[in-house]
Amino acid sequence: MALAALALATACHPPRPAPLLAPGAHGPAVRDLQTRLSQLGLFTRSPTGHYAAETERALRTFQQQAGLPPTGTYTTADRSALNSRTHSQKPTLAPRNKIFDGSEN
Repeated sequence: MALAALALATACHPPRPAPLLAPGAHGPAVRDLQTRLSQLGLFTRSPTGHYAAETERALRTFQQQAGLPPTGTYTTADRSALNSRTHSQKPTLAPRNKIFDGSEN
């Protein structure tokens, strides 16, 4: 009987995805989140790497637009949806300096 009740409860309330990032987090993963939200015009500041109110607000807007629960915490479902709509920022290399050899080309 207890197993049937547990199965019913699980069916009615599926587990929520575990958050990857939440307000108060910081580091490169937050910077990537902010960069991707910027690509969509949702995060209007330069990426800081600190998950504060503006990041949470931008993520909620994205979640609503993507049809995801607007929790303001970044989950695996959010990451999949965001990654499919944006591109990663790969470091850009500075152009190679032309070596001056005395000729004009």
